[in-house]
Amino acid sequence: MALGLTDRRSGYPLQMVVRGADAGWRVQETDVPYQPRTGRSKVTGTWRGTWQAVRDMRAVLAGPPATGPAAAVAGAAGAEGVAGAAR
Repeated sequence: MALGLTDRRSGYPLQMVVRGADAGWRVQETDVPYQPRTGRSKVTGTWRGTWQAVRDMRAVLAGPPATGPAAAVAGAAGAEGVAGAAR
């Protein structure tokens, strides 16, 4: 998967979905079983974590669409299963 992902914090999942959609991948949300969180969230449980998450996601959404070899390879692959929704 050559999507050219660069964000390694809170924007990573959003960047993966956006770049996949830009590359022409099908975006599909799939329910999965999970256990409730034990403990407090490091992201939304603090003001600092919330602010960093908002800043990371804003940067991803403000970025240019994926172009070049990474988008061409990803688009040609026709992969499915990227969770979430496109912008």
